[in-house]
Amino acid sequence: MMNFAVSTEDDFSESQPAHESIGALERWLAFGLLGCALVLRFLYIWHYRIDSDEPQHLHVVWAWTQGLLPYHDVFDNHSPLFQALFAPLFYLLGVRADILLPMRAGELPLFILAIFCVWKIARSIFTPRVALWTATLAALVPPFYLNSIEFRPDQLWTVVWLLILLVLGTGPIGARRMALAGLLCGLAFCVSMKSSLLLAALVQALIGALIVRWIAGGFPLRWSHIFRCSGAWLAGLVIVPALVVLFFYERGVLRDMYYCVIQHNILPGASNRVFGSAAIKTWLKGLVGALIAGALIVRLRMPIPVRTRIAFLFFAPFLYYTTLEAAWPVLTAEDYLPFYPAMMITIGPAVLWLANRLVRHTFPVGGVLAVAELVCILVTVSPFQDHTVDKIGIVADTLKLTDPSDYVMDSKGETIYRRRPFRYVIESLTFHRIKQGIVKDTIADELIAKRVPLATTQRMPHRARDFIKKNYVPIAFRLYVLGKVLRDKGVTPGAPCAFEIKVPARYTLVDPDGTPAGQLDGTPFTGSRELTAGKHSFLPEGDPGKVVLIWAPAIERGYSPFAKIKKDYKSPQD
Repeated sequence: MMNFAVSTEDDFSESQPAHESIGALERWLAFGLLGCALVLRFLYIWHYRIDSDEPQHLHVVWAWTQGLLPYHDVFDNHSPLFQALFAPLFYLLGVRADILLPMRAGELPLFILAIFCVWKIARSIFTPRVALWTATLAALVPPFYLNSIEFRPDQLWTVVWLLILLVLGTGPIGARRMALAGLLCGLAFCVSMKSSLLLAALVQALIGALIVRWIAGGFPLRWSHIFRCSGAWLAGLVIVPALVVLFFYERGVLRDMYYCVIQHNILPGASNRVFGSAAIKTWLKGLVGALIAGALIVRLRMPIPVRTRIAFLFFAPFLYYTTLEAAWPVLTAEDYLPFYPAMMITIGPAVLWLANRLVRHTFPVGGVLAVAELVCILVTVSPFQDHTVDKIGIVADTLKLTDPSDYVMDSKGETIYRRRPFRYVIESLTFHRIKQGIVKDTIADELIAKRVPLATTQRMPHRARDFIKKNYVPIAFRLYVLGKVLRDKGVTPGAPCAFEIKVPARYTLVDPDGTPAGQLDGTPFTGSRELTAGKHSFLPEGDPGKVVLIWAPAIERGYSPFAKIKKDYKSPQD
């Protein structure tokens, strides 16, 4: 029978859970499920659909390997630490179209460390059996399991968040422990500025835990102890951010960093969400939930220090979720990644206890719940169906079509290995700023100025999309190359085709049978030539059918505007 047995020491020393034996069969069931989670994870790493944020982060990682500075040479509205840490692995893997997949695999230790943290925290409070099943259940929470496959800073951010809970939730709070927690908080800010939400949740959770301690009859903390711990936390907090700021300051790009990481992410009018009626309702619901949970925790038959720790470990993720829902301007699935494993630390044991009370006999309830989670994952997304082909193909086609010196106009860096002519990534925050006139849509001007040969219409503002469709032709899935359709079926044979070049480059003419005969700008067309910006004309001989003017290197590299291209589609991950 599962229980919450712990030691009965009612002081500030660490409470060691009482031993509860785990049968060999149950232990191997848990280990088998964890092993299955790892095996399936390798399949999902190679087959799980690609979110548009993933190549965006890889583009910044690529910039680090090229000696380019994020924020100045490459736009990025994220903190820099995650991308910088993964730059060596990216460099070692070399140039490859499927670079995202092994980079995902490089995050596997983060997943393992996250589950280890859950187990370690649970083991410090509950029995070995409860801790093992709590870790297993945390590993297989479907949204956490699937979304943590993606290559993004949130994976590292989640681990740092769990390490903070491990430091603060597994022993007596002293100056050293608070200094280490502060160091980890500073590290979290250098991974993601969403750590402001974590910080707010931690402060609320500490206050809530102290209230639970006071109501339960615990000794009040001395103010000198509180001030000493607060000072130690602040001292630890500033270390890593100060080093990062100093790095970019010495390179003269601190102003760029401030805009990208902070100013760009603060939407005008965002405070309306925080203080709006919907946010107030969310805050009130969160307060009611916290009060109910606090009342239940106070009534637990456990030592006061243990109840205090349980309160902190429950309040931290619960209030993070509440703060996120109430205050964050743009909500995405990855924002919830730290919530799932952290919440499982207290909810998991409670569910296991309740399930065992209902079953009333020895039964691996944790195994049943974990299997249910696993089935849910498999039903949601098959690990055997490859959903990465199209987006990896975009990178492969870009590498074939362009040289390293060429610019490519993609939306967020999805071609990974090429510089972008337009400074900003095209996502919701940028769209909002373009709509308000804060950011100017100069994409068309940049395409001309930098003679960009390859572009995509995905996510593009209307003006840019119209320009691309008028001055580029489809060449591969989601890719457009410089060119125009000069003559389509139904045009009078022998009639001259007048056209205007906006982006000067080396062009050629093709028809379905090869090279059309005729005169380009009054001289016989014999092959590719440089065309300047301005008006031009082509006079075909006979009736060649459809004639396309196209960027010459595309033809020379085996591409054709007449080849069949897979129909584009839009998914939530775009």
